[in-house]
Amino acid sequence: MGHNTLSRIPGHKYWRDVAGLLATSVSNQEVISASAKAAERDMLRAANDPVFVEAVRLMLAIPAAARSDDFADALRKLDLNVTANPELMELIVATTQRLDQVARAVRMRTDFGEIAARALVSTLSTAIGDALPGLFEASPADVQAVARRLSWSAGISDLSRRFYGALVGETLSYWLDRTLDTHVGPEGRFANAADRSSFDLELDQFTFEATRIIKEFSGGWYGKTLHTKGSISSPDAAIFGAVALKKIVEELRLKQARHA
Repeated sequence: MGHNTLSRIPGHKYWRDVAGLLATSVSNQEVISASAKAAERDMLRAANDPVFVEAVRLMLAIPAAARSDDFADALRKLDLNVTANPELMELIVATTQRLDQVARAVRMRTDFGEIAARALVSTLSTAIGDALPGLFEASPADVQAVARRLSWSAGISDLSRRFYGALVGETLSYWLDRTLDTHVGPEGRFANAADRSSFDLELDQFTFEATRIIKEFSGGWYGKTLHTKGSISSPDAAIFGAVALKKIVEELRLKQARHA
């Protein structure tokens, strides 16, 4: 996106509570649960963030565009600037440019918008890239074929969970990553780099479990919306995005209660 707005440490009470826990002997799960509580407000408030909504729209609409006989034209109708036969890297660059364009147009760059943009780019890169015969051997037709496979219920369920997993994981860790390394050492929370890495693995697992609920409803919602409307609009994406975030926050609260 070209700008980094994530350096400011959040000042509200729940993040200060997380900072305090890092200096105690409580379990990693308790620290992670406290981080989830601290992030709840930001995630719910961010449901209408223009960059987040656009990221959700593209996440849902790019696979649908791959059903078209003219994939490039369908992508251009989504406001993605691509040539006649886009390869994966061109699709990724066009997506990044589109999200940057939205941020400039509304003159608003937020932490959550930046995270959403990165989450979409990483999700498309892995969901499509990992299924290609090889990044350099893959043809534009291969890219379209993989994207088309993602346009069915199971594909959208997996894609949505990947996106929200990346989104929530980075939301929970964006401040922690700036302070955890200061807690590595003989007197710190983490005796060594291996202990620090173990924390990251626990955070990944926590996020993976919390976003399971997205997989359960996204495919059905997508199929019904595409069938009745023929496409995914920005208002549709805003509804989907807000519902998904609400469901994730509810799941995070349940997980927090289990670790209380």
